[in-house]
Amino acid sequence: MIHRVGADQVGEFARLQLEAARRDPRLDRSPDGETAIADFWDAVEEAERVRDLGLWGLHELTHALEREEDRLGVKHDADDLTRDAATTLQAAYERAEMAKAELANDSPHANAQALVSLNSALDAMVENLAKSWRAFRIRHAATEMMKNAREEMTKHTNEAGRQFLADLDHQTLALLDEHMRGRLEEVIPEAHVPRGAGAKRYEKSLKQIGWAAPPDRPIPPDLDATLRELNSLRDVWVHRAGRVDPPALKKAPTLKYKPGQFVRISRSDYRRYSAAVRCYAEEITFRPIRGWAQVSEDSGPDLLRWDTYASVNT
Repeated sequence: MIHRVGADQVGEFARLQLEAARRDPRLDRSPDGETAIADFWDAVEEAERVRDLGLWGLHELTHALEREEDRLGVKHDADDLTRDAATTLQAAYERAEMAKAELANDSPHANAQALVSLNSALDAMVENLAKSWRAFRIRHAATEMMKNAREEMTKHTNEAGRQFLADLDHQTLALLDEHMRGRLEEVIPEAHVPRGAGAKRYEKSLKQIGWAAPPDRPIPPDLDATLRELNSLRDVWVHRAGRVDPPALKKAPTLKYKPGQFVRISRSDYRRYSAAVRCYAEEITFRPIRGWAQVSEDSGPDLLRWDTYASVNT
């Protein structure tokens, strides 16, 4: 049997990842906030794909010395090395050793960078959902008010008045609609921006659009605590150069750090925090489906097993 390797052997998930790596699908979407959920998952996949590529690259670099030896046809400990060969093999040795050290140290910087992206993607999804829902409410309310006003005026005016309404041109109607939306902008509350930590950071915004946690599906305390830790660590990485400060510990008391301590994120840490983001995001998007379709509770994410929602490659 002949086995081949090539593009025609790529699986569905790998194909999608290849296509996204060549051209991010978010580039082709309208920036109106109505793609918040799709944008979130694309952001998660990009962050994890780039992290994976970095780790795979490190694993490849651990073989740098052997590959250079094979290419040059000489061993690094040979007695008759030329100066050029010795220089090349020394550089390969150093690359291999750095890669081995980084992997042995669990690649904490790569883990932290990916988690910052995941945290930011979750923030953006919730914020954009709230903003886009508010914009929809304003558009819908303006349309209904214009429709009702037209019906009422048609009902209670004479023939000349009805003819006047019928003769209104598109430009005038557009100006009336714009004025109506402007008034509604003043009346309908602004969309809440995620603030605080843990599930509470997002639930206020979600409640505003009717997507708050239902009483029969509360967020488990350990999932909430993990999200709190991630939110705090994000601030530590971005604003404190990785050193824990008292506000971070106040926001997330379960963090196992002391003030001033430098944060290093291990692979197991990454699995836990990324699983929390993934599971909570799935729960958010499951909530409206519950109301729109007849689905069983089993269709939603298993909140009590949230820590199993890490991606395969983590």
